[in-house]
Amino acid sequence: MPKWKIILSAAVVLFTALEATADSVPRIDFEKVCRSRTQAIGQVGDRTVQQTFESCVRAEKEAQAALVAAWESIPAPYKTECIKPGVFSPSYGEWIACLELLIDIKNVRSKSKN
Repeated sequence: MPKWKIILSAAVVLFTALEATADSVPRIDFEKVCRSRTQAIGQVGDRTVQQTFESCVRAEKEAQAALVAAWESIPAPYKTECIKPGVFSPSYGEWIACLELLIDIKNVRSKSKN
């Protein structure tokens, strides 16, 4: 098989896989993220490490549910800008904060044009 056919086939497979995942919220192991964050900060005030971990997991579950519920209405460019599961320490909460910031910027810009 010629080299260009192999490259083209690989590109088609990769594009198809990326397009399929773009239709749904990426999955992240937020328990792993929360465990890492909890270990990094340790005990916070009167909260034990376990309480901090549980709070983080609860917040990530809520953020994931909110993101899933809003996914279809989020513009594709916003998703591209904010939803980056392979960058830094992925977090549903941070993704929502990024999306909210972009929405706020859009609203401010549209008000200043009027």
